[in-house]
Amino acid sequence: MDGGALYSIGDLARRTGLTVKTIRFYSDRGIVTPTDRSPAGHRRYDIEAAARLDLVCTLRDLGLGLAMIRKVVDRELSLTEVAATHAEALATQISALRLRRAVLTAVAERGATPEEMDLMHKLAKLSENERRRLVDDFLDTVFGGLGADPHFTGSGAR
Repeated sequence: MDGGALYSIGDLARRTGLTVKTIRFYSDRGIVTPTDRSPAGHRRYDIEAAARLDLVCTLRDLGLGLAMIRKVVDRELSLTEVAATHAEALATQISALRLRRAVLTAVAERGATPEEMDLMHKLAKLSENERRRLVDDFLDTVFGGLGADPHFTGSGAR
Protein backbone atom coordinates (compact mmCIF):
# COMPACT_ATOMS: atom_id res chain seq x y z
CA MET A 1 0.00 0.00 0.00
CA ASP A 2 1.22 3.46 -0.89
CA GLY A 3 1.62 5.72 2.17
CA GLY A 4 -0.33 8.68 0.73
CA ALA A 5 -3.02 6.80 -1.16
CA LEU A 6 -6.58 6.33 -0.01
CA TYR A 7 -8.27 2.98 -0.48
CA SER A 8 -11.87 1.97 -0.88
CA ILE A 9 -13.31 -0.44 1.64
CA GLY A 10 -13.10 -3.17 -1.04
CA ASP A 11 -9.41 -2.44 -1.70
CA LEU A 12 -8.73 -2.46 2.02
CA ALA A 13 -10.56 -5.78 2.37
CA ARG A 14 -8.50 -7.37 -0.40
CA ARG A 15 -5.24 -6.05 1.04
CA THR A 16 -5.97 -7.08 4.64
CA GLY A 17 -7.78 -10.35 4.00
CA LEU A 18 -10.83 -9.16 5.94
CA THR A 19 -14.33 -9.00 4.57
CA VAL A 20 -15.96 -5.69 3.66
CA LYS A 21 -18.61 -6.51 6.26
CA THR A 22 -15.96 -6.88 8.99
CA ILE A 23 -14.27 -3.60 8.08
CA ARG A 24 -17.65 -1.86 7.99
CA PHE A 25 -18.45 -3.34 11.43
CA TYR A 26 -15.26 -1.87 12.94
CA SER A 27 -15.79 1.39 11.07
CA ASP A 28 -19.41 1.78 12.23
CA ARG A 29 -18.27 1.32 15.83
CA GLY A 30 -15.54 3.93 15.47
CA ILE A 31 -12.70 1.48 16.05
CA VAL A 32 -11.19 1.94 12.58
CA THR A 33 -12.53 5.14 11.07
CA PRO A 34 -12.33 6.16 7.42
CA THR A 35 -9.76 8.81 6.60
CA ASP A 36 -12.06 10.47 4.09
CA ARG A 37 -15.16 9.98 1.98
CA SER A 38 -15.41 9.99 -1.80
CA PRO A 39 -17.73 12.51 -3.52
CA ALA A 40 -20.30 9.70 -3.62
CA GLY A 41 -19.95 9.18 0.16
CA HIS A 42 -17.90 5.97 -0.01
CA ARG A 43 -15.40 5.37 2.76
CA ARG A 44 -11.71 5.87 2.02
CA TYR A 45 -8.94 4.54 4.25
CA ASP A 46 -5.23 5.26 4.49
CA ILE A 47 -2.27 3.05 5.39
CA GLU A 48 -2.75 3.82 9.10
CA ALA A 49 -6.26 2.38 8.94
CA ALA A 50 -4.78 -0.85 7.57
CA ALA A 51 -2.30 -0.91 10.47
CA ARG A 52 -5.13 -0.31 12.96
CA LEU A 53 -7.09 -3.17 11.38
CA ASP A 54 -4.06 -5.45 11.79
CA LEU A 55 -3.84 -4.47 15.48
CA VAL A 56 -7.58 -4.99 15.98
CA CYS A 57 -7.40 -8.44 14.38
CA THR A 58 -4.41 -9.42 16.49
CA LEU A 59 -6.14 -8.32 19.70
CA ARG A 60 -9.35 -10.13 18.71
CA ASP A 61 -7.33 -13.30 17.99
CA LEU A 62 -5.90 -13.00 21.50
CA GLY A 63 -9.42 -12.92 22.91
CA LEU A 64 -9.86 -9.26 23.77
CA GLY A 65 -13.31 -7.73 23.59
CA LEU A 66 -14.27 -4.73 21.50
CA ALA A 67 -14.48 -2.38 24.50
CA MET A 68 -10.88 -3.13 25.46
CA ILE A 69 -9.71 -2.91 21.85
CA ARG A 70 -11.36 0.49 21.53
CA LYS A 71 -9.42 1.71 24.58
CA VAL A 72 -6.15 0.57 23.03
CA VAL A 73 -6.92 2.09 19.62
CA ASP A 74 -8.08 5.34 21.27
CA ARG A 75 -4.93 5.25 23.44
CA GLU A 76 -6.92 5.34 26.67
CA LEU A 77 -4.96 2.28 27.79
CA SER A 78 -1.52 1.14 26.76
CA LEU A 79 -1.04 -2.17 25.03
CA THR A 80 1.15 -3.20 27.98
CA GLU A 81 -1.65 -2.54 30.50
CA VAL A 82 -4.19 -4.42 28.42
CA ALA A 83 -1.84 -7.35 27.86
CA ALA A 84 -1.09 -7.65 31.59
CA THR A 85 -4.78 -7.48 32.52
CA HIS A 86 -5.77 -10.00 29.88
CA ALA A 87 -2.92 -12.36 30.83
CA GLU A 88 -4.13 -12.27 34.44
CA ALA A 89 -7.69 -13.03 33.34
CA LEU A 90 -6.44 -15.93 31.22
CA ALA A 91 -4.51 -17.31 34.20
CA THR A 92 -7.76 -17.33 36.19
CA GLN A 93 -9.57 -19.09 33.35
CA ILE A 94 -6.78 -21.66 33.05
CA SER A 95 -7.01 -22.36 36.77
CA ALA A 96 -10.76 -22.89 36.48
CA LEU A 97 -10.27 -25.20 33.49
CA ARG A 98 -7.71 -27.26 35.42
CA LEU A 99 -10.22 -27.71 38.23
CA ARG A 100 -12.88 -28.82 35.76
CA ARG A 101 -10.46 -31.26 34.17
CA ALA A 102 -9.59 -32.69 37.59
CA VAL A 103 -13.27 -33.25 38.36
CA LEU A 104 -13.89 -34.93 35.01
CA THR A 105 -10.77 -37.09 35.35
CA ALA A 106 -11.82 -38.19 38.83
CA VAL A 107 -15.32 -39.02 37.60
CA ALA A 108 -13.94 -40.98 34.63
CA GLU A 109 -11.42 -42.92 36.73
CA ARG A 110 -13.72 -43.66 39.66
CA GLY A 111 -16.97 -44.18 37.83
CA ALA A 112 -18.52 -41.68 40.23
CA THR A 113 -22.25 -41.44 40.76
CA PRO A 114 -24.10 -38.28 39.70
CA GLU A 115 -24.26 -37.25 43.37
CA GLU A 116 -20.49 -37.64 43.80
CA MET A 117 -19.89 -35.73 40.58
CA ASP A 118 -22.13 -32.89 41.79
CA LEU A 119 -20.23 -32.75 45.09
CA MET A 120 -16.85 -32.75 43.30
CA HIS A 121 -18.08 -29.97 41.02
CA LYS A 122 -19.20 -27.88 44.00
CA LEU A 123 -15.87 -28.43 45.75
CA ALA A 124 -13.95 -27.49 42.61
CA LYS A 125 -15.86 -24.21 42.35
CA LEU A 126 -14.85 -23.14 45.86
CA SER A 127 -12.20 -20.47 46.19
CA GLU A 128 -8.90 -21.28 47.88
CA ASN A 129 -10.06 -19.52 51.07
CA GLU A 130 -13.36 -21.42 51.04
CA ARG A 131 -11.54 -24.75 50.62
CA ARG A 132 -9.11 -23.86 53.42
CA ARG A 133 -12.04 -22.93 55.71
CA LEU A 134 -13.79 -26.21 54.84
CA VAL A 135 -10.67 -28.20 55.76
CA ASP A 136 -10.21 -26.19 58.97
CA ASP A 137 -13.84 -26.82 59.93
CA PHE A 138 -13.39 -30.52 59.21
CA LEU A 139 -10.24 -30.68 61.37
CA ASP A 140 -12.00 -28.81 64.18
CA THR A 141 -14.82 -31.34 64.02
CA VAL A 142 -12.47 -34.34 63.93
CA PHE A 143 -10.16 -33.16 66.69
CA GLY A 144 -12.97 -31.56 68.70
CA GLY A 145 -10.74 -29.14 70.59
CA LEU A 146 -8.18 -31.78 71.59
CA GLY A 147 -5.36 -29.34 71.02
CA ALA A 148 -3.89 -31.11 68.01
CA ASP A 149 -0.31 -30.40 67.01
CA PRO A 150 -0.48 -27.25 64.81
CA HIS A 151 2.17 -28.70 62.46
CA PHE A 152 -0.11 -31.66 61.83
CA THR A 153 -3.20 -29.55 61.12
CA GLY A 154 -1.30 -27.24 58.78
CA SER A 155 -1.86 -24.06 60.78
CA GLY A 156 1.58 -23.98 62.39
CA ALA A 157 4.78 -22.37 61.11
CA ARG A 158 6.94 -24.48 58.85
